[in-house]
Formats: sequence, structure tokens, C-alpha cells
Amino acid sequence: MEIEYNLASIPKRFVALAIDNLLIVFICRVLTFSWHYDFSSFFFIYKFAGVFFIIALIYYSYFESSESQATLGKRVMNLKVFDKAGNRLTAGKAVVRNIIKIICGNYFLLGFFIALLSEKKQTLHDIISDTVVVEDGIVNVSETPQP
Repeated sequence: MEIEYNLASIPKRFVALAIDNLLIVFICRVLTFSWHYDFSSFFFIYKFAGVFFIIALIYYSYFESSESQATLGKRVMNLKVFDKAGNRLTAGKAVVRNIIKIICGNYFLLGFFIALLSEKKQTLHDIISDTVVVEDGIVNVSETPQP
């Protein structure tokens, strides 16, 4: 089976990530409102990063494995996440993808630099979890005759 899709551009993916992260930081700030905000304190940053990790993991995994196959940022940018076969992500695959994304992508941006070198514009978390981010969904699915 041959699947055709339009790969998401790196700038669109970055804008979607920025929208999602702003939303996640807002949610984290609301949840940690009673904490004394001292960003010069390593302990505070450590706690906030932990809350961010948990909220981001739930947020990304839920939305990317949902019917929409997209976070709110991806919806704004008209992007979706598929596995390479064109299927919606399972919850397990979404969790694995997003653990890698949050650690290598959101915290260190390392995973996103790999997309600049990847033929399919895949980040590290896409490559490891065998997924692609596409624009406008699947364009065409055709049966390829087997020899």
C-alpha cells in the first residue's frame, strides 16, 4: 500500500510547538499558582519542570492519539500526526513519542535540529516512534501490486 501525504514544514511545526507550549505553561502556572515564584531558585525550577513534564505528556499524548490526531497548536497550523502507515497513533505510541519529544525536544531542542537534516523532516521523536507530521492529512492511498 502506497500512502501520499504532504509533510509539515519545520516553521509550521515550530509555530504549533510554540502555541502548545504557551498553553501548557499557562496551565502549569494556574496549577502552581500558590507556589512562590522564584525562578532564581533551582528547587523551584526543578519542581516547575516536573509539573511541565507531566502536563505536557498528558496534553500531547491525549490530543495526538485522539480523533483529531492533533494538539491545539497543530490544529491551528492544520497539521496531524500519523504513523508511517497512515494510522492514528495508539495511546501507547503517543506516550512513547511524547516522552522523547519532551526530553529531547522541549527541554534541549536537540530532537528538532535533526529535522533540519532529515529527508522526511522528522524529528528525533518521529524517527524513534516511526511517525510523521503532515499537512491536511493523507492525500492519497493506493494499492501497490506485489511482485
